Amino acid sequence: MRIISASSSTAHWLTTLRLAISISLFAGLAACGGGGSDSLATPTDTSSLAPVTGTTAPLTYTAASVAQQCAVPRTGTGITDKQGTIDTEKSWVRAHMDETYLWYKDIPSVDATSTTFTLAGNGNSVIKTVGTYFNALLTPQRTASDKRVDQFSFTTSTADRDNVQAGISSGYGIRFAFINRTPPRLLRVLYVEANSPAEIAGVQRGDTVISVDGVSIDAATNNETAILNAGINPTTAVKTTTFGLQAANASAPRDVTVTSSATVEVTPVAITKTIKDGTSTVGYLALNSFSVVTAEKQLIAAVNNFKAAKVDELVLDLRYNGGGFLALSNQLSWMIGDASLAGKTYEKNICNDKNPFNLCNKNDPFKQKTVGFTPDVVVDNPLPQLGLKRVFVLTSASTCSASESLINGLSPFLEVIRIGSTTCGKPYGFFIKDNCGTSYAAIQFRGINANGFGDFADGFKPTCTVADDLSKQRGDKTESMLAGALAYMQTGSCPAPGVGTNAGAGEGARAQKLNVLDNGNYKMMRSPMEEIRIMGLPSSVPQ
Repeated sequence: MRIISASSSTAHWLTTLRLAISISLFAGLAACGGGGSDSLATPTDTSSLAPVTGTTAPLTYTAASVAQQCAVPRTGTGITDKQGTIDTEKSWVRAHMDETYLWYKDIPSVDATSTTFTLAGNGNSVIKTVGTYFNALLTPQRTASDKRVDQFSFTTSTADRDNVQAGISSGYGIRFAFINRTPPRLLRVLYVEANSPAEIAGVQRGDTVISVDGVSIDAATNNETAILNAGINPTTAVKTTTFGLQAANASAPRDVTVTSSATVEVTPVAITKTIKDGTSTVGYLALNSFSVVTAEKQLIAAVNNFKAAKVDELVLDLRYNGGGFLALSNQLSWMIGDASLAGKTYEKNICNDKNPFNLCNKNDPFKQKTVGFTPDVVVDNPLPQLGLKRVFVLTSASTCSASESLINGLSPFLEVIRIGSTTCGKPYGFFIKDNCGTSYAAIQFRGINANGFGDFADGFKPTCTVADDLSKQRGDKTESMLAGALAYMQTGSCPAPGVGTNAGAGEGARAQKLNVLDNGNYKMMRSPMEEIRIMGLPSSVPQ
């Protein structure tokens, strides 16, 4: 599908992501979770905010009564904005949270009139002001491992939300992971998009960034870090950058010059292939996202190809899949299994005790037919099935949300063997709600499977712990995670150390030289819109 980068409608989304990376990785030289999702999804520290008496009392108005009353009304076809103020927008946020937020009883008392939540206090940006206020209202609860329960609620512009679902982004086509964020820094390439500027220029999976436009990745001065940030996160549609790169098993770096593009062609289904392994015919499918609407057509095509090849095993590579539409996750689960799944519960959604949606406490059965995410998919056609009784899923810290729903939803009915590392831990979802050009993704429900299980806020641990091996391409039989799955198929048990495991191969020469641990479990740098589980369909699909 076509992905358009750095359009005017993506500017805020990209700027926010770049700012988060710039501050946490270079200017402050401090450790943080990779990517922009941390800064957008982490609740504001409310300890210094003066509480307002009565903010936890029942509200005297509804979100609907103050909806679309905007500080800066938009114009255009279908837009119903009316003149309002930043205060009416904040009032809508507070009411929306009170009505639908899963943890509405835990909303902290926050002084909405604080300068923190005024236009003057946020550089005259409406979207930043309402986003900061939204973040301040998130639950302070923590998991057993002391993670924030709600790491995932976020705001973005409505235009950017639409762009992400359509596959609109910008850059070189590189997916990075920061393994070490303080000097000696370690920034590696997880994969590059096919036919992207990066692939054409020769950037490869497993490359380690040594320098950017002649500046060492370990640079510390303001001028140098500005060059690093400008190169890694270009702020213009067309930016030419020279990266010093070192391949995973190389002894010396090489220079690669890449020009970012306003259009990058990507597909959610990255790789499909059939592997002969002993007497088994194994289907391998690398799926990068459930968020892009073309995934429905591509997944159906992949499953039909596997059926034609008569595969008797499937390796589903979700190691970098942050989630997306639950309907797509549900469809793929049905296509993996057999007819015995008919009428069975894929997921049941538990909301707050106000039960604000018609899906609350209702079973969502396995979807047996097409939905029609794109016009070229006929609605209500029967989906193909592989008829399998087990599936191997490759996982990592970047496996999140709707991807975890597939693991959880299939587990009562199929043997789901997880190869890799612990997943991100997001059993929650939401309907994205728009108001005045800002889209709000507040956690509104949690999902449980047919057995009533849904407590995986600390992630799914792997059946077999196997490191991601950046010295090999995905789909290579000798790549550690795929090799581990193939070994399990043959033996029925986890591979021994050094057999189908990283065994140091995934550590680039720079990591070895600097004695920086590269444990093969990568958290990909990405926006919060890429770590989601969404109920409902995009606006382009009839509801």
